Parts: sequence; C-alpha cells; structure tokens
Amino acid sequence: MSTKRAASDAAAEDETFFADLVMRHSSDGVVISDPSRRALWVNPAFMAQTGYAIADLAGKEPGTVLQGRDTDPETIQTIRQACAQRREIRADILNYTKAGTAFWVDLKVTPVYDSSGRHTHFISTMRDISERKALEQQNEEMRHTEELRQSERHLLALTSEWLYSAKSYDELLMVIQRAMHTLIPEADGALYIYDDTRSMLHLATSWGTMPAFALDMLPDDCWALRRGRAYAFGLKPIQFACDHVSKRDTPYFCLPIIAHGETIGLMHVVFDGFEEGGLMRNMRESVLRNRWDISLICAEQISLAVANVRLRHELHDRSVRDLLTGLWNRRWFMERAMREVSLAARDQRALALISLDVDHFKSFNDRFGHEAGDLVLREVGHTLQQAASDKVHPCRIGGEEFTLLCLDHDLETASVQAETLRLAIAARSLAMAGQTLPQVTVSAGIGVLGRDGQRLEDVMKAADLALYRAKADGRNCVVGTATSPSVQMV
Repeated sequence: MSTKRAASDAAAEDETFFADLVMRHSSDGVVISDPSRRALWVNPAFMAQTGYAIADLAGKEPGTVLQGRDTDPETIQTIRQACAQRREIRADILNYTKAGTAFWVDLKVTPVYDSSGRHTHFISTMRDISERKALEQQNEEMRHTEELRQSERHLLALTSEWLYSAKSYDELLMVIQRAMHTLIPEADGALYIYDDTRSMLHLATSWGTMPAFALDMLPDDCWALRRGRAYAFGLKPIQFACDHVSKRDTPYFCLPIIAHGETIGLMHVVFDGFEEGGLMRNMRESVLRNRWDISLICAEQISLAVANVRLRHELHDRSVRDLLTGLWNRRWFMERAMREVSLAARDQRALALISLDVDHFKSFNDRFGHEAGDLVLREVGHTLQQAASDKVHPCRIGGEEFTLLCLDHDLETASVQAETLRLAIAARSLAMAGQTLPQVTVSAGIGVLGRDGQRLEDVMKAADLALYRAKADGRNCVVGTATSPSVQMV
C-alpha cells in the first residue's frame, strides 16, 4: 500500500508541477477569483498583458479594474449574469491596461467546483485578440467603403440615365438640381451658363441650403474658367480663392461645363462647414477627395447631357422650323394649333387665325428670278417674326402662304394685328443686285374660334375663305369674314 500511495503522491506532485508550469508560462492571462469574483491570484501573462499585479486587483472584481469608457455595457451585463448563475461564459470584450491602453481579449470565465459540488472559484482566461479585432475593423471599414462606392456608382448610373432622358433644358436643370443634392448631400451648389455674348454667366439653377448664389458672375472671376480646367479649393498646398466666392475659407469646387468642345458654363460646389477647424483634418480631406472624384464625373455627365439636349433641340427645331424664313413650319402649326384650340375651348378663351398671302408672288419669280422670290419671303418672314410673342406665333405654311396663331385674340384684336403687319410689309423697300423691286403687299383673312366653329379645321377654313375674299377685293387688305368688306386697303 505504501508503494501505491507513494506513486499516487508522486503523480499528484507532477500534476501540480505541470499545472503550475502552464499557469505561469501560458501566453493567456489568467485570474483566479473567489465565488464573489474577488481576485485571488493572477499569472505572469496577465501582468504582462495589463500591467496590473495581484496587489492592484486583490479583493476586487477584475472587470471593474480592466473595463473602461468604451467597453460595451451589454457585454459586461451578460458576463455578470452568467457568473451570477454560475454558468461558463465566453465573450470578446474591450479592456484597458494600467497605462490606459485599450486592447481586446477573448475572455472565458469558468466556474470551478470541488468534489462535493460546492462552487469554490472562478477561473478567467484572457487571450489578446487586438490584432484580430483590428483586422476585423479594417475589413468592416473596407466593406462599408465598398458599400458606399456601390451606392455612389448606382446613384451615378441612375443620374446618368435621368440626365440623358431629359428632353428639354428645363427638365435637365430639374434633374441636375435633385441629383447633385442626392449625390453630394454635404454640399450646396449652383450651375451657371454663359449668355449669348459670352461676357457673363447667369445662374441657371442651385441646390442646398446656402443663401442665394449670385445671379451673375464674370468669367475672369473664376480660376477654373481662366485656367480651362476644374479647380478644387481646399485640397492643395498652394491655392487662391476665386473672386466670385464670398466665404474665402470654405472649400469648394469649380468645374467647367463643356458641350461640343466649347465651355458653356460652370458648376460650383461649396462645402460650407468644412473650413479649417470645423471638421477633423483627416476626415475633411478624405471626404473632399471622394466628393472631388464624384464631382468630376458629374460635371462630365452634365456636359454630355447638355450637349445631348442641345443636339436634340437643334434636330427638333430643324424639323419644325422653316429653313428659309426661320418661322414655325406647317408641322409645328398643326400640332400646336390643335392643342391650343382644345385648351381655348375648354377654358373659354379667345383664339384667332390670320391667313396671310403675298400678293402677285409668282410675278417676282417670273420677272426677277427665284432669288428675288426668296428675298421677298425672307423679308415677310422677318416682319412677321418681329410680331412674335407668347400670344402670337407666326408660321410659314408653304410657298407664299403664312398663318399666325393668335391666342387670346378676338376678331377685333386679330384685325388690328393683321392690319399692323400689312402696313409694315407694304412699307418695306427691297432691292436686289442694285435693282429696286416692286412694292411687296399681302392680303389677310381672319378666322375666329367659336364664331366660325369649334374645330381647328373650321377656323382654318374660315380664315382661308376670308383670305380669298381679300384677294377678290383687290388684294393688299384684311378681311374679317368671307362675306365682310375689307378692313383696310391702300
């Protein structure tokens, strides 16, 4: 029996020795606490990890010493509840060293029981996982950044689709305003467009919360326009503020808008609140550089969209404009007149048509050639164009025939309009190749919505019949109806 006991004692000593080796030389920090979680012993790895010795923790719950301001309260509560229920718990938790340095540990708290089942101790093991957590944080930031990039790419693609779908200049401005506010919500902005003389830029639209931008600006007031390329103020070591900028310390971008190789305007993007001291410098520069890239893409897309709208407008304008006179053609007249007749009938508004024809036009071609005939048509068209307004729309229907669509005109006002044009045309003196051409005169007939019918065809027919009457009455006059006498004649 003594031999067996000696062997058993030796085995127990070996076990104690090896356990002591593990506890003292393990790279994991170990804390042994009593059932109330008051610290009783720590191993050397714990002291190396935290800088705390047992004297610093004796009689205290380890967590109250190690946990700090950024430690997750929910994790703390979960650990405490498990210990109160004598359950094993494992969790990642943020601790602090004695010097105040934060570090992450994989914490495992295990309750220990004796042979009778009595709870005697807690053993807490802590493995430093700061590197793993840093990598996880880096991966999370990369994932978040990629999500932002994907969202930006989606918004840019959506913006591009809407920009290229705009049929008119006004639609394009509406898309630009909403898209820029969505893509760069931190910034306010404005779009300026050159006037016809290219001596001034005028505000076309703006977005954001800043006070109103200046309505006009001079090209020389902007470094981007002077240098011929986009300019970012707030990202360069050497930089100068543009003269059109009111807040000189606020970062901003100026991006020329180019269509068909010609600079037609400027996009101005302002980051109010991003001045020095307003935002942490590293965050400020990171945000600005990202928004700079987005702004460059937006400026390019807006430039292409403006060129697209201009081309579409030019093509449409060619399809509805008479090439010789520049007036609206028959296609435009029929589409617009049908709509206006419907609106006038619905709203009970006045509408009249003036049919106008050049007297003896064939003789100009026969005696002086087609060039003379074209000159006559151009001059008549020029006179009619001078009368154009949002209420009067002169059109060339074909040959020497013209029609004026007159909104909110009754017989009296239409007659005055026709007579004014008749006198203006008759007063013009035309010459060609040093030769004075005969006086150009016109005859005109008037049709009125309601009086002559409710359909466009009815009003057109009435105006044409009145024009025939004016021809029959000797030309160079205005007739209000097919049976009425001439309004005027010289």
